[in-house]
Amino acid sequence: MVDRIINWLYGVIARPASTLNEVAKEKPVGWALLVYLGVSLLSGAASIFGPGFGAAEEIMQEFAFFISPAVLIFGGLPFTIAALFVSTLLVHLFARLFGGTAGFWNLFSAYCFAGFPMIISIPVTLIGSLIGAPGVILTSLSGFALAVWVLVLNVIAIRESHGLTTGMSILAYIIHLVILLIIPLVLVALIIAAIISL
Repeated sequence: MVDRIINWLYGVIARPASTLNEVAKEKPVGWALLVYLGVSLLSGAASIFGPGFGAAEEIMQEFAFFISPAVLIFGGLPFTIAALFVSTLLVHLFARLFGGTAGFWNLFSAYCFAGFPMIISIPVTLIGSLIGAPGVILTSLSGFALAVWVLVLNVIAIRESHGLTTGMSILAYIIHLVILLIIPLVLVALIIAAIISL
């Protein structure tokens, strides 16, 4: 099984469509979650040494509090898991609404593997921390490029798992993003309204 996982990880980068299609059919849910959380934890650990973390430390010192790197990395793990499930569920619901045929775990598995290229951010972040000011530019540009890459892979994961057209897959993804943006705004508005009414 390990050989297949390694092959899938390579395939996500080299031949994403066929690989994500196979992952969606096989549904390696446990391995998929492990890949996603592993990349998230390692990326978070690398960011602690990144060129932008020093500014965050200065802000914490300004307000006389400090959060250890371990707490920052592992403390966000429950939120990461919750966000993954909510995001996947929303995409799945809209994909089914548009005629998709896959089950939730089919999409979930492909979705988790689609985030694997973010592993590239780890060496880039560490290199960026060694070269000073240019490192900030390097990590910012690479971060943007990787985000776009993973976004495209997410759309491919939707298409390959649900059997939708590329256009419908993009639409499902965009609608889910809009909802994820609206929910925090609504919550903030409700909190502000509650504070004003006091």
